[in-house]
Amino acid sequence: MIITLKDTTSHEIASRIVSLREDRGATTLGRVLTLIIVVPDLIDVDRAIEISDAASREHPCRVIVVVDSPVTEGTARLNAQIRVGDAAGPSDVIVLEPKGQAASALDTLVMPLLLSDTPVVTYWPVAAPHNPGEHPLGRIAIRRITDSRGSECPLKTLLGLSQHYTPGDTDLGWAGVTLWRALLATIAAEFDQMPVSVLVRGHETHPSSYLVAAWIHRMLGVPVTRQTDPHASTITGVHFYFAHGSQVSLQRRASSNVAHLHRSGLATADVNLPKRSVQDCLMEELRRLDPDVLYGELLTRDLYLLPEAAERIAQ
Repeated sequence: MIITLKDTTSHEIASRIVSLREDRGATTLGRVLTLIIVVPDLIDVDRAIEISDAASREHPCRVIVVVDSPVTEGTARLNAQIRVGDAAGPSDVIVLEPKGQAASALDTLVMPLLLSDTPVVTYWPVAAPHNPGEHPLGRIAIRRITDSRGSECPLKTLLGLSQHYTPGDTDLGWAGVTLWRALLATIAAEFDQMPVSVLVRGHETHPSSYLVAAWIHRMLGVPVTRQTDPHASTITGVHFYFAHGSQVSLQRRASSNVAHLHRSGLATADVNLPKRSVQDCLMEELRRLDPDVLYGELLTRDLYLLPEAAERIAQ
């Protein structure tokens, strides 16, 4: 069921939701959090709901999609949609479209709609704010999730976020390399000696290869070089070099979900390494609501130790 409300208020929306719950015999007792999704335009709303639908099947929540449009002169107005039942999947979905001066007080608009005694997570699937922790909808959240991968220059966006990092911030570019990190950690655990250097290959500005390179440098403490692969869409390979001349590498073609593990003197092994969807990445981030300390340290310190990242900063 989809209910459209014109020139409404947050309190009227909240009252309508209570009435709908009573009529349908539904409750919010199973909701574990409130997920606020901030989009820049109405055309982004359906995609935001599609992403939240998959995530809410694992984390039942109330979803509030807010159209963060520029503040304009004129009377403050609020249009809204309420989606319940099949139209909302396992969650309540509320879409808020503030107009005029109403767009200047987004936190005030969502406050009456937050579930009591549950944490708030704010997610920007399209455009990351300059400082998530200071955004009106970021200040009320315990976790703030951005996705730099959708920006024109993801690395530049990620480095910009590092300048204003607040504990509780994270980016889906980090969740996107979870499978790479898990597999690389397993491979490294079998080394009988430390590599002397590591090469990471990937897309010119996609954050995956930079984050993996910074993570390897932090974990192993050896020189790590990041190299651009002109055919890459994300990350395509990690190569470990040893003092006695042998190599170990994990490579995946841009169009493949299967990686190839090459080890000197051994047959090549195929390893399942699928690309992660946005939904998978968001679900992972919602599993932990405490600050990701490792991500914070990589973002604010280790990323800057990569010469390639430093070059991007200087550009």
